[in-house]
Amino acid sequence: MTRRMGVFVCIVLALAAGLTIGGAAKTVVDQLGNAVEVPESISRLASVYGIGTFYVYALGQGDRIVAGWYVGIKTVEKATDAMLRLEPRLPEILLSGDPNIEEICLLDPDLILCDWTENAAFAEQAMLIGIPVIQYEAETPVAIKELIGITADVFSEEAVATADAFTADYDRVFRAVTASVAALPEDERVRVLYIGTGTDRVASGDMYQRHLIEAAGGVCVSSDLIGSWNTVGLEQILVWNPDVIVIAPYGVVQAADVLDDSNWQAIGAVQSGRVYKMPRLFAPWDTPVPESILGVAWMAEQFYPGVSSIDFDAEVLHFYTDYYGFELTDDDWAVLRGE
Repeated sequence: MTRRMGVFVCIVLALAAGLTIGGAAKTVVDQLGNAVEVPESISRLASVYGIGTFYVYALGQGDRIVAGWYVGIKTVEKATDAMLRLEPRLPEILLSGDPNIEEICLLDPDLILCDWTENAAFAEQAMLIGIPVIQYEAETPVAIKELIGITADVFSEEAVATADAFTADYDRVFRAVTASVAALPEDERVRVLYIGTGTDRVASGDMYQRHLIEAAGGVCVSSDLIGSWNTVGLEQILVWNPDVIVIAPYGVVQAADVLDDSNWQAIGAVQSGRVYKMPRLFAPWDTPVPESILGVAWMAEQFYPGVSSIDFDAEVLHFYTDYYGFELTDDDWAVLRGE
């Protein structure tokens, strides 16, 4: 099919679905402040926002997804066993790479969720055709709470109630973690380096990882960096000399890769053995996904063992049971506990 023919088919489908004319509708305001008219009932949802996709599941609406990007899952092989149990359709609905408007439109979606920072041009194409698009920009705790509220508004009162419960839980966990370490003087707080897909890739101060580190009572040594992941040399890491090193739950880097590297032996975190890889069940806990509520609790326990008032296992059970309706197996618990 040629590109011109693909666009023509998309326009026909959009008109047939009543996305541009007629049909019951309501207005939802997205994170860019756009007032978006969406169908009153959403039965077919496409999400090109890999983070936002997980909020659809947390709201109990995952069965509406006909195509989705999932942060940390570029291929089915990258999905955890737990993720495949949560979404058995993943091999059929998982998409990756740059979103293609013809491909998505042929799935006849009622609505598309989009990441404004990555896919603004795609969103414009979809809107020109007549498909409603909700755009997001979330890299802070405040923006996350906005994100789930906006997404819930798309669906139902039940989804709104779930979003309200999640927001209350999110605030409760963050407050409890922060309160547990509030009395620590600045010079006694652990200095933390957050590593991504390579030992030379570190999180910047603009990223959500910094918010998690600081909420858990740590000091992000790379907070002066800007943008997304930064590539730095070992010399800079030696200058920072972090007390704790946390490795993202995606990528191939393991704690042993750092602990056993002779070039890293002068770093305090290596000398004390405080190098940890963050767990992951569905989505990476260090990204602005619902599971990051567990990420901050996990970080606090690694930074200051026994200090946090949070019962980590209880929070894990509550989260996966109440927001995903997911039954944890012994293997799942082993993953979450780093066993």
